[in-house]
Amino acid sequence: MRDRIGPILLAAIAVSLFGLSWAVGMRSPESDIPPDRERVVFWHFWGGKYRHVVQEIVQRFNDSQTEFWVEEIAVPGQNLDMKFFMALAGGDFPDVLNQDDQIIGQWAERGALTPLDQLMPAEEYARLNDWLSPPAQKIGTYNGRLYALCNGLDIRLMFYRRDILAGRDVPTTIEEFNAITRQPSDDPTRIVYLPDDRRLWAWGIAFGGRFYDPDTGKITANDPAIVRALEWMVSYSQLHGLEKIRAFRSTNRETGSQSMLLEGSHGVMMDGQWRIDPLDAAVNDDFDYAVGPLPHPPEGNPNGGWVNGNFFLVPRGCKNPRGAWAFMKFWSGFDGHEAEAAQTAAAGGWIPASPTVVTQPTFQTFLNKHPNFRLFVEQAHSPNQWPTPNIPVQAYFFERINQATEEALALKASPQQALDTATQDIQRRLDALRADTNPPQEK
Repeated sequence: MRDRIGPILLAAIAVSLFGLSWAVGMRSPESDIPPDRERVVFWHFWGGKYRHVVQEIVQRFNDSQTEFWVEEIAVPGQNLDMKFFMALAGGDFPDVLNQDDQIIGQWAERGALTPLDQLMPAEEYARLNDWLSPPAQKIGTYNGRLYALCNGLDIRLMFYRRDILAGRDVPTTIEEFNAITRQPSDDPTRIVYLPDDRRLWAWGIAFGGRFYDPDTGKITANDPAIVRALEWMVSYSQLHGLEKIRAFRSTNRETGSQSMLLEGSHGVMMDGQWRIDPLDAAVNDDFDYAVGPLPHPPEGNPNGGWVNGNFFLVPRGCKNPRGAWAFMKFWSGFDGHEAEAAQTAAAGGWIPASPTVVTQPTFQTFLNKHPNFRLFVEQAHSPNQWPTPNIPVQAYFFERINQATEEALALKASPQQALDTATQDIQRRLDALRADTNPPQEK
């Protein structure tokens, strides 16, 4: 063991030094900051056309006041988490970052985040909680405290080709949905609807389930309602057969879900509000579409589903928490910035985190231009929209449920078996982490 200590220590030092040099290298020189301004370093994951939207928001904030100067740094791809903790190790990390991964519970538990109530007076914090929509509040809360400020919500609804509906209204019950989607097809390139292994999070809630009980601290992913949801999803595998599904997916391997709807490979799909703009642009004499809420059984949750979103985090010990909070308010719309936030949401095609931003004229104009977007906004403020539970093993929880769903859809395990095993695995990991965090006291 002693022979291994040296290499391990050197590796740890190398990682820390790399994190420090990377973070410092990403910053612009102090001379680039206008006189009498405090620098606010902002990391985010947006690239492509969204990078330009972010840069415009940052410019508007910098022009709106004379105290702070936000410097935006794009960290695209899947490396933002790693680079953030490397920068923490190096001691030179951002003042604020934007994320959308399942990490709030884990990062908060590790002490990496500043609770938002430390950034403002108690009266302002109470107003913030009242201002946020229920799903936005759920996304940002860990152990009863807000650690993240949601600036944009993501909702999944059902998209339908109009020719599949054949003049019918969009279904609101599972029975109506089955009548449209459970159609056998002899064409190997076309299947009306196939459940995705990432979507049990949404269907489980629509069917009336909850994945976690905060009162008992127990994982409840094998809730009977969630088992019923997965059994229903598996029925599509049984209807079409695994061989046909494999052939279908092989044929459409390079085709995105949006194109599959446009081309008619799928007649129905579950997806997010980011599909609205390109689908609106594609509407013509041969293609039109409608959106609807997730259908649910009689005992399920109307307007229910899985919500996630983009959110701001303030690292504990950052250099400029005041500037970070000022920028977060400007972007999200809190504390009198609703009009600015409406402009931001319309530019990015994002769902605001507060109903007060939705009512702004700029955002209403955007909704009038994209009427199918309106249902996403309405659903985003439903109390039956739930995020992945904010627990210390949040990322593992998310991926392990997806893995169990994949196993059941591939008919490798029954829904009950897959969810029982996943529930046990997640609970075991959560209990082990809690035991490490709170070891038993000696008597």
